[in-house]
Amino acid sequence: MKQLPKSPLFKNIPNDHLEKILHNQPVTTFSKGEIVALQGDRCAALMMILEGSVRCDMTDPTGKMVTIAILKAPDILAPAFIYATNNLFPINVTAISPLSILTIGKESFSRLLQENAKILDNYLRMISDHTQFLTDKIRFLKFGTIKSKLALFFLEKIKNTGSTHFIIPESQQALADLFGVTRPALARTISEMTEEKLIAVDKKEIVILNPLGLKHLCI
Repeated sequence: MKQLPKSPLFKNIPNDHLEKILHNQPVTTFSKGEIVALQGDRCAALMMILEGSVRCDMTDPTGKMVTIAILKAPDILAPAFIYATNNLFPINVTAISPLSILTIGKESFSRLLQENAKILDNYLRMISDHTQFLTDKIRFLKFGTIKSKLALFFLEKIKNTGSTHFIIPESQQALADLFGVTRPALARTISEMTEEKLIAVDKKEIVILNPLGLKHLCI
């Protein structure tokens, strides 16, 4: 339960209050490689990772699989779907390490939201951020190459920051998840773009050396 205060859902909620409202909620454990949820399963509860991590994959009718995200404690699985009309998991969830998940049933969670305005506010903000992530994910997936995805990402950073020199707060794994690629493939592409003098990289600092070259990659 040490991860609970770190969750955006419980931001600014006192620890003693968290223990009081969650002490009767069940915790389920999974082994590495075990299926947590399948695409199409009913999402009838809020599921928060307490320990470990999971891989979230989406499979299309042809069998092609895309990794949507790697989640770890204290992330929540498909947080917006518990209240959806068609409340089915949109992803396959697989444990990639020993895993513990806190489960809060829909009725219990609804009461919690009604009784605590701060948790309600946190929940609404969290699902809004999640929707924004998925919107970005869809936009990047339409580009065929990793290099074109990165080019668009960097150009949007220039637009949002007003500068060709900025910090990337996301980890390489988070960017790889966003683009639907592996982290090693992303790292290779960043190295290629550095060698091509499109960008300069110093840890999380990025300097755009050739904005026009990035634009050509997006055409």
